[in-house]
Amino acid sequence: MSSKKLLIEVISDLADRGAGSVKRKLEKALATYRSSGGGSVEAEVIWRPYQLRPQAPPEGVPKPPDTPDNPRVGRRLKEAGEPVGINFTGKTDRSPNTLVAHALLDYTLEKAGHQKQNEVQEALFKGYFTDGVYPDVDGATSIGVSCGLDEQEVKAALTDEAGLKKVQETVYRNYNLVDGGVPFFIINGRGAFSGAQDPSTFHRVFDRLLE
Repeated sequence: MSSKKLLIEVISDLADRGAGSVKRKLEKALATYRSSGGGSVEAEVIWRPYQLRPQAPPEGVPKPPDTPDNPRVGRRLKEAGEPVGINFTGKTDRSPNTLVAHALLDYTLEKAGHQKQNEVQEALFKGYFTDGVYPDVDGATSIGVSCGLDEQEVKAALTDEAGLKKVQETVYRNYNLVDGGVPFFIINGRGAFSGAQDPSTFHRVFDRLLE
């Protein structure tokens, strides 16, 4: 049985609380998919940048205090995260400007390939939503190092003005590609859908593209 190939580009932003859940559903869809001929699918997943709050200052926007009467993470968000193994804690006290996080992902893709980029994306989600790591240069560098990247090279990439401008320009281009919100999926060069789709939705698209 042959393996067929897919290029899955995910336009997303770390600031979107649903992106981690979407990542889990994509992973499940890939793990459970079989083509009509019985073969598995070989997929290259690439994360592309988008900013929900491009005007936020680099240091972010302070969140209200986390109190029992006004928790940063409500019951519904907790319940949404539990089935997919995401522990939303509300520890990060600022809403982020995510340009530096996207620069880390861009650097990782160029330096170490899509699999390492996927590992770094997972670490960014966990860092921000669970561990309280704000994705500024220091926070993003620590995440890159935890994934095996070189500290000095990462910090240089995250403070390089030309590199940051390149990522920002890509964000602006992606604004014109997204239809219906983020995360937005481009599969084998075709815009597919946005949001937290079930694996069955992915499977139908895979079937259509791999015929």
